[in-house]
Amino acid sequence: MPKSCWITGASSGIGRFTSLRFAKNGYIVFASARSLKDLNSLVNESRSLNLKGKIIALPLDVTDTDEILKCSKFISKNTKNLDFVILNAGTYIREDSKFATIKSTKKMIDLNYTSVLNHIIILQPFISTLNIKQIATVSSIAGWRGMPMSAAYCSSKAAIKTAIESFAIDYNNTGVRFRIFYPGFVKTPLTDKNEFKMPFIIEAEKAANIIYKKLLFSNKFEVSFPLSFAIIMRLITMLPWSLYKLLMSKKR
Repeated sequence: MPKSCWITGASSGIGRFTSLRFAKNGYIVFASARSLKDLNSLVNESRSLNLKGKIIALPLDVTDTDEILKCSKFISKNTKNLDFVILNAGTYIREDSKFATIKSTKKMIDLNYTSVLNHIIILQPFISTLNIKQIATVSSIAGWRGMPMSAAYCSSKAAIKTAIESFAIDYNNTGVRFRIFYPGFVKTPLTDKNEFKMPFIIEAEKAANIIYKKLLFSNKFEVSFPLSFAIIMRLITMLPWSLYKLLMSKKR
């Protein structure tokens, strides 16, 4: 039976390269994003590379529950073995908290957090019929503690941690495993907008390779990368509040 996976946020960055990596290794990849044009570009690229697997464009606005259900039904009609669901779609808006808007805050919460829970909830009836083995979410090291200019972003990424922990506990011994990834700075269209120096930044293709290998060859619930940056940030986020606040205030 052909192996398959579903990847959201597949039109660019980590999602795009993760889709190509899975297709390279023989998977049927259901690639979702809002832009059909970008998805078709991804499909054409995969064909030009003569990959073992194939990529199927599946347009989706992850904030629309009706569309999530529609895509879930489409996948269930086209495969019976959905090995991985990788919930990667998200966004980042850098803004001073003193001037935060309801619109930008809602956008980040909806995309980065609520859509993840909605996917899992809507997929519940399909988990056994599709033989889903792993559901992975892409959070961020920024979710470990509050950072400058990122109140909505940090909180949306932090919320995923406890939610996925709860799902992992409740689904224990059911046959499906939950995973969470914490990338640091990855070169993507989103980070290209940053005007500050991003330490230990890695290419999206490298991030995709890490995600692929960890999903297939590791049992760790949480995966942080790149390792050097993750270790430094773990130490920094363990600082007492007064020291942490002082350090972060200098980063504004």
